[in-house]
Amino acid sequence: MKLLSVAIVIALAGCSGAGSIPQAGQTNLAPTRGAAGGPAMPAVTAPKRFKVSVFVHGDSTRYNPDPVVFDKDKLYVAYQNATQPTGTGGKSTIVEYNSRGKAVGQIGLKGRCDGMRWNPNSNLMWLTVNEDANSSMFTWDPKSRKITHYDFSSAKHGGGYDDLAFKGDQAFIAASNPKLNAKGINKGPALVSVVLRGTTAEVTPVLMGDAEAKDLVTGKKVRLNLTDPDSTSVTPRGDVLLVSQADSEIVFIHEAGTKSQTVSRLLVGTELDDTLYATKSSGYFFVVDQKRNTTYLIAGGMRAGALYTITPDDSGVRGFVGTVGKTGGIRPVITGFGSPHGLAFVPRN
Repeated sequence: MKLLSVAIVIALAGCSGAGSIPQAGQTNLAPTRGAAGGPAMPAVTAPKRFKVSVFVHGDSTRYNPDPVVFDKDKLYVAYQNATQPTGTGGKSTIVEYNSRGKAVGQIGLKGRCDGMRWNPNSNLMWLTVNEDANSSMFTWDPKSRKITHYDFSSAKHGGGYDDLAFKGDQAFIAASNPKLNAKGINKGPALVSVVLRGTTAEVTPVLMGDAEAKDLVTGKKVRLNLTDPDSTSVTPRGDVLLVSQADSEIVFIHEAGTKSQTVSRLLVGTELDDTLYATKSSGYFFVVDQKRNTTYLIAGGMRAGALYTITPDDSGVRGFVGTVGKTGGIRPVITGFGSPHGLAFVPRN
């Protein structure tokens, strides 16, 4: 692959909700060694319209990064460290970085943090731990440093809870690692809504794993079988987007949680992780590469209204940031990542 070497100074002004705009760090993105010192991985390569830099590296005590959130002038990265998806083996570290990539705060959470989103209604960070089993969640106020723990009211799907999304005053969480019946069908909920009451996160099913949906390519009604609900986001039209990773499938829930709810699905050619829309052509992405223990800053070149996605290393293809077409085709745009797991888009005003 052609080596990407860009000398840039990011001077993005007026980002939505942003104070100080993140500054580029290392910009000579040559091939690098893996976190364990293994064979060199390829360089990150992008079209000329993009500017790619390293925003921050993890270290020997903060590694295996996954969820990433940007709010105002701070970036938050959750490092899962050696913790397993059922919660055994350690704890997660959530680090708060300023606009220059300097760690200005952190907390430790027992368990493996795989879901992290900023709740704009309460101005608190919501975090879920242990996506396969033994799930619970926390809220964190970065200003007061107060952390509150909540137990989920149930896990009727038999697994855990993963990524979160907020639409208005509603909160949604992916019901991950469901228990399948003898025929391999998920009869439990794939997406739930959640309300915090006392120290309990009360969940209500929103989308069942075997719900009926409209296929966006054929227009026909189909029966879903969501065996791996994973990442969530909200589309520009207000639909909740759910990625069922192992099924190579994107599900759109219109008017989620209401009597008017409708569901459509798009089959894609590979497993995906975080998937979201770029609402403007001016803005930037943060991409968390778990294998490199690195968070990248990518500026410029976005297509307003395009659906962007990342492919983890268990997807069968090399890690990349790409766009999802209307018929489910995926076009790699920025390539050479080790294993991208976290993606965040920040628009400019």
